[in-house]
Amino acid sequence: MKTLNTVILVGVLLLVGVLLGLPLLAGQGAAEPDTTAYDICVSLDPMQHTLVGSQRVEFVNRGDGPMYEARFVLLANWGAEPNPYLHPALLDPQYVAGFDPMWTRIHAVTDVADGPLAFHLEALPPSIQTYSLGETLLIVELPDPLAPGASTTIRIEFETKFAAGLLLDNCVYRDTYVWRFGWNPIFFPPDQPVDCYVLPTAHYRVELTVPEEIAVYGGADRQVHLQTVAGLKTIALESERPVHSVPLILGTDLDVVSCDWNGIPIHAVYLPGHETFARLALSYAVEILAVYQEHYGPLGYRRVVIAENPSPGLYGLASDGLILFGSDFASLKDMPALGTYDRFVEYLLAHELAHLWWGVGIGADFNAENWISEGFAEYLSITYFEDKYGAFGPNLFTHLGDGLVEELFLREFGYFNLRQHQSELGYLGLIRNGFDEAIVQPLTEVEYLNGQTVRTYSKGYLVLRALESVLGEEPMVSLLQAANERWTGRTLTVEALRELAEDISGVDLGAFFAAWIYGDAQLDAAVEGMTITREGSGYVTIVRLRRTGSQLPVEVQVTSEDGASIRETWNAERGELTFATDSPVTRVHVDPDEMLPDRNRFNNHWPRRILVDHPFRSDDAGPIGRPLDAYIVNVSSFSLSGSFRDDHAWAIAAMPHLDADLASLTFEEILQTWDIVGVFSAQIDRSLSVSALASWTKLGISDGSGTLDASLTAYTKRFTHPETGSAGKYWYPTDQLATRIGLLGNATHPTPYLSLALTRSGLPSRYVVNTVGLTLGIPGFGTETFATVDWTNTTEVRLGPLFYLDVETSASASLFDTLPRDFLLSLDRLHAFDFPPAGHRQFYGCAELLLPPLARDLDYAIFNLTRIEDLTASFFLQGGRTWGGCQQVCESGIRVEAGAVLRIQLADFLGMPIAVRIGYAYPLVGPDGEGAPFLEFIAGR
Repeated sequence: MKTLNTVILVGVLLLVGVLLGLPLLAGQGAAEPDTTAYDICVSLDPMQHTLVGSQRVEFVNRGDGPMYEARFVLLANWGAEPNPYLHPALLDPQYVAGFDPMWTRIHAVTDVADGPLAFHLEALPPSIQTYSLGETLLIVELPDPLAPGASTTIRIEFETKFAAGLLLDNCVYRDTYVWRFGWNPIFFPPDQPVDCYVLPTAHYRVELTVPEEIAVYGGADRQVHLQTVAGLKTIALESERPVHSVPLILGTDLDVVSCDWNGIPIHAVYLPGHETFARLALSYAVEILAVYQEHYGPLGYRRVVIAENPSPGLYGLASDGLILFGSDFASLKDMPALGTYDRFVEYLLAHELAHLWWGVGIGADFNAENWISEGFAEYLSITYFEDKYGAFGPNLFTHLGDGLVEELFLREFGYFNLRQHQSELGYLGLIRNGFDEAIVQPLTEVEYLNGQTVRTYSKGYLVLRALESVLGEEPMVSLLQAANERWTGRTLTVEALRELAEDISGVDLGAFFAAWIYGDAQLDAAVEGMTITREGSGYVTIVRLRRTGSQLPVEVQVTSEDGASIRETWNAERGELTFATDSPVTRVHVDPDEMLPDRNRFNNHWPRRILVDHPFRSDDAGPIGRPLDAYIVNVSSFSLSGSFRDDHAWAIAAMPHLDADLASLTFEEILQTWDIVGVFSAQIDRSLSVSALASWTKLGISDGSGTLDASLTAYTKRFTHPETGSAGKYWYPTDQLATRIGLLGNATHPTPYLSLALTRSGLPSRYVVNTVGLTLGIPGFGTETFATVDWTNTTEVRLGPLFYLDVETSASASLFDTLPRDFLLSLDRLHAFDFPPAGHRQFYGCAELLLPPLARDLDYAIFNLTRIEDLTASFFLQGGRTWGGCQQVCESGIRVEAGAVLRIQLADFLGMPIAVRIGYAYPLVGPDGEGAPFLEFIAGR
């Protein structure tokens, strides 16, 4: 995850990896719960990291004709082979010591009389991923044809291996084993196609034997200790109703706090030192479950386990009766301020518990119709959160108390609103980048895999919010209650959901589902102005409105001078609404409750909404936040800034220039010289972004002197569709062209220039990046003609697991004899040479040997502000030569240095990783060299 591009690729990896742990396979809206029954006896082998044992499976032929064979899915074998389309360096961070397979092996299949049955293994179709498909389908030949409606029982001896890695699921890490779905062979009837990914429910009973020092927590209604013999204990796990699986978390360091809620035991499992987090999660769970049960119907599980997953990260995972949390929540909950992540933990726990109603409680097709799972989980959790903390304004960090760190934190991040910045902003980016498409469709038909998660979660939630605006709040709650009553333990399809919603509401939803679920509808509702006239003792206001895209009904609110508000529903493409008021209307607001997925809320107001934050605002006014329907301007003592959503932002800052002899200067003299900096950035679409930077240092107020560095850069990207191992189409920015025009040098006579830099990445399959650049002086501005060309190659060679050699080489040259001083080439990346020469030609090379981490997932606190995650050491050798037109230092010989670096990776903060590089360089070749330490800060991995 070393660049933005690889971060995007990791999104693909996580999509495939998470799908490995989802309830998968077989079924298109099963009419009745599956009557399959599993009786499983397995033992954990902590040396081989395997579950070894057997299962007796009783199943019924639900088809119309005789059944000659039984089919079982071996989901673990999806992880038996590494992804061949991705460079191994992109996979390494997920494993302890390089790729480690997970798999299920079949040792024998017998009938009830222990007579052997013939079987063979086949491949599943590439519906989710396109690799590691071999031996994923077990075909058992039945001794006699099974008549429709008849049942039979077979026995399968199998072994399933956990991968040693930080995979979130299906893995062992820090001596803790986690597996949610599919650790045993899964039966599915012959009438259910394998390209539809639904794990059918079944009756499960599991007897699990483990070393007695290992704690066992399973997602099951009953967990009973059966016996302990010779240092081994056996635990029985069983659920009262059919479930998708019996998920497991097993480990030597696990502890638990528990409570009883309405006769249902709730357990919070935690790792050493994290009891406070477990108790917090337990208290939130009781409150969330009470709200859900009151609004949406009874919880279908008789026992709930909420466990800290040892795999680091800020994430949550759900399964039958078991919720997993990323360990970073427990490690970072009070960093940098007490309770920083508390509300986010509450929201995420509400999302995962919602799956006990939607996605796990009510099954779904996780390939084409995952919206039924994730969209509804978002709807329940965000509705819960907003009912408790409010829907508008900052609401994610406003609970923090007073304090220096708290004030600094709130100044930078206190604006967060859960719905607006967690869901809506992602959806708006989806539209801006052209990655929007239908929410419901098989992965093989997905055109923009990059937007799959946002479409399923964020857009899916916003569409459900719009559905509520169409149906009404009470019918929406009735729909959720009826779905829970009728479909818990069964697989719900989108069409069945639509029919149920229409039956309850009496509203024809065919057009809504066609546009927003099966289509790529968008909406922009706008107010274009208003006209106010006096009539008698009151006023008449005509509001002019415009709408493009979907024809959803829209609420329009007017507010008059006396504070009174009136609302009406508008349902037309263009038109006018008339309002009669006692005092003049001052504001118009379209969709005031923000119920609709509007792609531009800024035009929902008249007059347009511009919010200004300044030092003189009253504290009673509260924070203005960064709402998505307003232009934000911030004024401080030395700066002025503004932004609109995440589309663009700008800032200007000015401060007196402070020299070393500050003490000898008068106040008037200090104000004669200033430093001014201005920045601007804008994201136009996925292929175009713009940035500008200008700095004027030592600006003389009287004569305009100083040093100017100003540039405007446009970045254009070309996307390709490399094979990533996923069935959907992934868009990767293979080429980027940076076009820059700028001014550099003495402010009274700066040098204008134009530069072009084309970068081509070989990722995801090859870790090679090449950049070719050209810089030209712009003639006609009093400067001599000049031009430089350069080429840079960066290659990462994997020597072993987490062991790399990074090699960078570059060559640069001037095309003419003239080259302005500010454009001279210099080896300024060297640390041991204070005065490297500057000239017309240059060669540079660097080789850095990155050793496997000295410490990984260290979880070491630093003043309770952050934590050290990883420590990595490296050794480097770098150097080069600059010659031709030598200036500054005229010794143009080769300069080479060697050194070592300790990279300290700090914990991610709100998704942003920060690293510190502490190094020492020693000169090997060249004059004027001296050993020197250095310090670097890096955003990203």
